[in-house]
Amino acid sequence: MNNIKYIQTKHLDAMIFAEGGMKLAIYKAYHSPYGWDKRDLVVSHYGVEDNEFTYDYVSDKVDEVYSTFDKDEIDELLTKVKKYKNG
Repeated sequence: MNNIKYIQTKHLDAMIFAEGGMKLAIYKAYHSPYGWDKRDLVVSHYGVEDNEFTYDYVSDKVDEVYSTFDKDEIDELLTKVKKYKNG
């Protein structure tokens, strides 16, 4: 069975594959005045080895999509990934 763990922030997803490797997805997020949130997929990159999924990798991929982006969200994603991997 293909076991994938999804780690999410407002605009970013890290998909961690049980058999090794990770994948990044970048979203455009909206907040409706009616109270709901929506995320539209902008790009989903090819998977990379765990050791390649670094701050620089994620930052470079985000910079390809957004001209300005709160880099604290990248730190948040990587912190959540590290916490998941360390148990």
